[in-house]
Amino acid sequence: MKIIGIEKNEKVSSMAAVILDNNITFSLPKKRIELLELKEGKSITEEVLKYLLDTEVYAAARSAGVSFLATKLRTAYEVSQKLSDMGYEETTIEKVIDSLKEINYIDDFNYACKYISEKSKLKPKSAKLLSMELSQKGIKDDIISSALEEFELDEGEVALQLLRKRYSKYTSFDEKIIQKMKTFLMSRGFSYSQISKAVSEFLPDD
Repeated sequence: MKIIGIEKNEKVSSMAAVILDNNITFSLPKKRIELLELKEGKSITEEVLKYLLDTEVYAAARSAGVSFLATKLRTAYEVSQKLSDMGYEETTIEKVIDSLKEINYIDDFNYACKYISEKSKLKPKSAKLLSMELSQKGIKDDIISSALEEFELDEGEVALQLLRKRYSKYTSFDEKIIQKMKTFLMSRGFSYSQISKAVSEFLPDD
């Protein structure tokens, strides 16, 4: 079989795709392609192709995954998306994800727990909004539920504390301010009943 083209990756400039005449395509870093002397028109054997796919491509993808995780925690979905943008195929990505999970480089439950802990300290919000944000990061619902159970969030107290932090400077509360309070809590994902209760508890008795 022959290499019929080397295509640059539009999303990641350091990557390129090697295209073969049997409809097989695989991605590698450009520098690695040059080092392996993979050029258009070059013939490669089945044995060489197997080595490239099983060893070179996997090693490059795994290294990219480790590098991506070096700066901060990431979810399996985030790592998967990163590798996909680099041009790696799904089977390779799955192998890399499984490998990194085995050594706890990827741990969605741990990620969810840290995320909830940090948000609860820096920018408190409802369990509903936390769940939505974690879901957007590709974490499964059962993992999110388990992580939330670890913290046993008292959402009523969280909502009340938020109001105290933001509105304690006020000495009187007209309808406009009360509506702002409700809108603020709504933006943090609290339900109507939670908002009503928190506002009622926060407002001074007449």
